Amino acid sequence: MRSSFAGSVYFVHTQPTVPVARPVRIHRCDFGAALTEIDSAEDDTMARMVMKMWPAMGLALLASMVAAGCGFNDGLDLDDTVEVRVQELSSFCSVQVEGYGAVDVEEDYLPSVIACENGNAPMEALKAQAVAARTYAAFIVEAERRPLVPTTRDQVYDCSHAQVEQRHRDAVNATRGQVLTHNGRLAAAFYVAGAIPSTNSCRAARGDRDPTGTEKWVTYNQGRTGSGVRGTPLGSLANPANRGAKSQNGAACLANNGWDYKRILRFYYGDDIRPMVPPNSQCAEGGGNPGGGDVCSGLSSGGSGNNSGGPSCTDSSQAVQIMPRSAWNARAPRYNTPSHTPNRITVHHTVTANGVADGANEVRKIQQMHFNRRFHDVGYHFLISHDGTIYQGTPENKVGAHVGNQNTGNLGISLLGSFHLSTPPSDAQLSSLSRLIRHLSDKYNIPINRTQVKGHGERAATLCPGQQVMSRFDSILANAKADAVCEGGDSSEEEQVDGQDVASYRYVRVSGVDLAPNNSDSPLDGYEVDAIYVEKADGTVVNAARVACSPGVQNANAAIGASDNTSCDNRAQTAAGVPPGADLIVELQEPVKKGDVLYVTQAGYPVALSECSPNGTAKISLSNDGSIWKVLDTTAQGNQRWTLGTEHFVYDEDDEAEGPNGGGLEFIVPRAGHWYRPDMTFKVVASDPRIVKVRYEAEHDNFHLGTSQDRASNFEEGYTYEFFGERVIFAIGLDANGNEVARREVRVTITDFDGTIPEDRRALPYYPDANVDSAMAERLATEGAKCQETGGPQRCSPGNNSYSLGRCWAGVKGALRRAGINFDKLQGHGPCSAYTFQLSAFGFRCNADANPDVLRSIGLQKVDIPTTEAPRGAIISWNKGCIGYHAVHGHIEIVREPGIACSDFCGRIRGNAPHCASVYMPIN
Repeated sequence: MRSSFAGSVYFVHTQPTVPVARPVRIHRCDFGAALTEIDSAEDDTMARMVMKMWPAMGLALLASMVAAGCGFNDGLDLDDTVEVRVQELSSFCSVQVEGYGAVDVEEDYLPSVIACENGNAPMEALKAQAVAARTYAAFIVEAERRPLVPTTRDQVYDCSHAQVEQRHRDAVNATRGQVLTHNGRLAAAFYVAGAIPSTNSCRAARGDRDPTGTEKWVTYNQGRTGSGVRGTPLGSLANPANRGAKSQNGAACLANNGWDYKRILRFYYGDDIRPMVPPNSQCAEGGGNPGGGDVCSGLSSGGSGNNSGGPSCTDSSQAVQIMPRSAWNARAPRYNTPSHTPNRITVHHTVTANGVADGANEVRKIQQMHFNRRFHDVGYHFLISHDGTIYQGTPENKVGAHVGNQNTGNLGISLLGSFHLSTPPSDAQLSSLSRLIRHLSDKYNIPINRTQVKGHGERAATLCPGQQVMSRFDSILANAKADAVCEGGDSSEEEQVDGQDVASYRYVRVSGVDLAPNNSDSPLDGYEVDAIYVEKADGTVVNAARVACSPGVQNANAAIGASDNTSCDNRAQTAAGVPPGADLIVELQEPVKKGDVLYVTQAGYPVALSECSPNGTAKISLSNDGSIWKVLDTTAQGNQRWTLGTEHFVYDEDDEAEGPNGGGLEFIVPRAGHWYRPDMTFKVVASDPRIVKVRYEAEHDNFHLGTSQDRASNFEEGYTYEFFGERVIFAIGLDANGNEVARREVRVTITDFDGTIPEDRRALPYYPDANVDSAMAERLATEGAKCQETGGPQRCSPGNNSYSLGRCWAGVKGALRRAGINFDKLQGHGPCSAYTFQLSAFGFRCNADANPDVLRSIGLQKVDIPTTEAPRGAIISWNKGCIGYHAVHGHIEIVREPGIACSDFCGRIRGNAPHCASVYMPIN
């Protein structure tokens, strides 16, 4: 067996053959005709090293290659357009291999590659190798647009020393369609042979055998996420696609220790790496997920779920194949346009010849036409040819050019042809248009209605997209709304009137929303499902009978039958994993009716067990025909139970989009009524497409907790609480103009890290106005605004443009005494001495924070309010040196009005410094 730098693994139980020294011609870049070649008399180790660098080189080193004359002329933006193109993978069913022609990826290419590259590894290591090899091949096909070389130039496809065995095919089938992604985008799949570990941890130690000298490239990223993940020097460390390099010897060691392939991949590439089947993959069914795949059999057929005589229904959101720019030989854009978040769709026609067979050539003509008009690129995001093929135009995350002054957030879809006269679009075009609208609706939370999806003429003064399209527009949207697009059968059976009572439900759908909460040791990704069943009124239990649809779901069949996820050790076999964007649809043995109790469980053991708490957040929905769905919960976590009443059997038009409570926003985390530690994470589902920003606030008006504009992360934001107890958190959805369009609140309890609520850190109860002594607050504000020591003159009236004499504490003491607060009681309670307490503003904060009971006895309580938002009558005490205040004495002041506070002068409150300032309010 050969030693290898980046492909084959060197195992301790085999003896490598002696490498033959021979000249190797290495193409350093093959993006165009200009090639730089290296002649080497080394073995093929260096060739293998360089060639396994291609994924990151394509993303991270592209600019330097162009400068070196490598001929790459796509001109795409490295950080987004290339990644978008790679993310929108084509069906990837076959690849062109030099000397072999078209080769089936899953049945032929990958089994041969892993047999040649890593054939003697344990099964879970083979699975990890299959994912890495598939990722590499996907990159070459989509980014470099060339055939794969069957040697160490790319990945070894045909070799003399290895034979494809069933175990190699099993490893490929178990990971069918999966590529490595980070935040939904393709990651660079570096791997090298690595050292032969001698440690139980499978990390190579100093002195371990490293025959190929490749251990220096290996990364160990267990427990790391985001920017904390270390890349490998094999690629640019600045590129986010570089998530490190896997050791094949180390992977074999981990597999022998009982690790599954996903955990192995996280060990090297980070805890946030995900093996993922691309949403539009057409060749992933049949492997890895028994009963799953991309085909949803029997939905909307009105039958029992078998396929005999009924239509075959394909989940429309999964059935969209988009041809990338490389497929129609797109030219580079003339310049970049700004990024945007899609929130609506506009349909066009190109006003060109109808029925043209060569759609790719037509799209190239449209691009040239738009170049002639000085557009940046083809102005549409998608174009649909006569045969229904969908072509990618401007990437979805970039602003297009298709509706004057209305392009930001607007996705443009254009049908190739002219439809303003008597010729209608082809049935294939109309079908693809409906499916594409549904795909984009699911991807960007765009409601399918006549407000968010319009023809060009409904947004501007034009006949586009023509009467032949607009006369069919309601039908186009109705087909797009359906969860399943069926061939055969009576399509009228799928229709249902909004608001009509539903007698029963046959299907339960679990849709992955978020990975959080995320237990990194879990063998499952996404929302874990143990069982789905119904308890009838007579006490009988009806289990899910079969999996009707499970695109992208791991171990789907584990969700049917009785609950059996009874321990942390067997969850890999007894639970299904539903990643974000995937759907698990099960059919029940008997229909669900009013009065029944529906259960969707994650575990039969206490879900609070920290060592194996279940992963994920999901949306739970019901349907009687697989076409229209009633949403029960958009942010389900833990074991769920619903007693189904009348309200659950009426479908409303906005039910799917808005969730059960309406409003366009729903919290993913935190969950109402739950207890949380101080380090909080906020996430929401924003179903209202107008929402481009979410601001999080606490129960105090304008108490700002954070703001996020990142829809891809579900507007994730973090905040650390200093004071504990019951709290209210508001999520406020804002549109592009900053206007509030949605609001949601959630009540939670914040505890210390040990799960307690210390008395000295207990926040005021909700709506603190109920406990605040408003009369005392008014007296404090009035007296504080005088800037007057006891018996001294009033310095601050009218209170503007004053300055400090270094006697802030003396001014505040005078106001406290005049208002009737006996603050002297604090001076005898340390840690600061009575002398320091009377001398220094710092002394007040020192003793007040340490003695909350004494503080309350004099009518004051520390509250969790930003200093900049402290209300009239609040006392703010700043620590020594805090945001520029005195390095020995600190500062103290009384709020006269929001933003203005007084002591021996009045001035603006400098800023919010929660770690070195305290706010106190008078209480009853």
